[in-house]
Amino acid sequence: MQIDIKETKKKAKKDFEKTWVETSALFSQKADEKFVFNKKQGEEHILGKTINYLRKTLLEIGFDEAENLTIIPEEDVFREYGPEAAVILDRAFYIAKLPRPEIGLSDEVISKIKKIAGEIDIEKLKEILREYKKGSIEGDDFVEELVVKLGIKTEEATAILDLFTQLKSLKPVPTNLTFRSHMTGTWYHTLAAMQDKVDFPVSLFSIGRRYRNEQKEDAGHLRVHNSASIVIMDPNINMIEGRRIVKKIFQKIGFKKTRFEVKKATSKYYAAGLEDEVFVMHNGRWLEIADMGMYSAISLANYNIKYPVFNVGFGVERLAMVLEGHKDIREMIYPQFYIEDKLNDAELAKDIRCIEEPKTSECMKIADAIVETALKHKDNIAPTEVVAWKGTIKNKKIEVSLTEVEEGKKLIGPAAFNKIFVNDGNIIASLDKVEGEKTGISFIKAIANKAASEIEQQTGDFKTYTGIVRNLGNINLKVSAKSMKYIGTNNKKISIKGPVFVTIKIVRG
Repeated sequence: MQIDIKETKKKAKKDFEKTWVETSALFSQKADEKFVFNKKQGEEHILGKTINYLRKTLLEIGFDEAENLTIIPEEDVFREYGPEAAVILDRAFYIAKLPRPEIGLSDEVISKIKKIAGEIDIEKLKEILREYKKGSIEGDDFVEELVVKLGIKTEEATAILDLFTQLKSLKPVPTNLTFRSHMTGTWYHTLAAMQDKVDFPVSLFSIGRRYRNEQKEDAGHLRVHNSASIVIMDPNINMIEGRRIVKKIFQKIGFKKTRFEVKKATSKYYAAGLEDEVFVMHNGRWLEIADMGMYSAISLANYNIKYPVFNVGFGVERLAMVLEGHKDIREMIYPQFYIEDKLNDAELAKDIRCIEEPKTSECMKIADAIVETALKHKDNIAPTEVVAWKGTIKNKKIEVSLTEVEEGKKLIGPAAFNKIFVNDGNIIASLDKVEGEKTGISFIKAIANKAASEIEQQTGDFKTYTGIVRNLGNINLKVSAKSMKYIGTNNKKISIKGPVFVTIKIVRG
């Protein structure tokens, strides 16, 4: 099923409620045998992968994980930065709220309501509107309140809602609350609450979103990104010990060399002259990766914190770009920015996968046995049958064999042992070694995986046959829509073909 996008938009513009109800029928509630969810494992996002790696590393070193506030009042930024706060707040996102308007019901509106939903209880509707104005009803519960208390349909409730023009002309009212632009601003609350209640050193880390009102988003900047921030509160912590610990952290992450440079202009929440930029050696060059320092005595005092605090923080996306070799933060994080023409042969090769694969260790062994037997007996002349595997699956005896009945033919066709490569964006198959990226997949291996998978799923005897191969699907292989789009857009080709002639027979005892 595919949605007719143009027609749906056209109808919705004319009558949203009617189209909303009618298009619901597109999505069948019946079981569909054509839909098969057979993914064995999901694919990890690069950001999640990096965060999990960092969490594991920091926990192993001995840091405890913490959660910090996400929303803080602007006063906190002044407490932290002092006179520098004004320009820091320029990067902050302020939170605004929509006011709750007084919604009156004129005779004209009431008439329209009755045309939509019939003779409803207008006094009860007025009561609902008053409760909404007072804040007793949340916005996302408003339609449900109309449905339940007035006894009307959902589409009637939203059609009535559309009549309240006061809601459409509302302007947000700003508050003094901000989304955190730096993780440091939220550590003070955490540390103030913990001092004198836990043993020293208080060593914590937090990984989470920070929000910055960047002038633009580009290859190196996102308005919402993740920060890994670490604090150590202890009467004896100092910059020298902080450098030693940071060096250990980055060595554990995988950077053998670390360099520290005192920042020329110290941020006001750090003590004067005690802020460093951290560089790591990667692929033969020094890269700035983090910022660190000792919190200022003034900012600590503003939160009634009595003890020295060392802090280091770095962007998770920045670290992921360094570790994974990406140059554009947008395409690394968000699929809508993915640039297809940057797919390389290694990425394409990794993307070629079997449609069906065995899940159990026994059936994986069966797949291997089919490949080994095919290779060993490929030149046997028919009529011939060779047992590849005998054993017991789910308490039933089973025999798997390769067979050919047409007299004079070989047991296995000449293309069965073709291996699949990717060369300059083209997916090709060859018996010979060719230039390009290896996939580690042969025709016979993919065919054997499908047979072994079917053994897991079926209960009786059956045969599988693969004849002339003309595409990936013929041998139980697929690539993602992303790769297919790349191949098509860049005039690349998939050349997977040849005479395989493999018959696999399964007999259960």
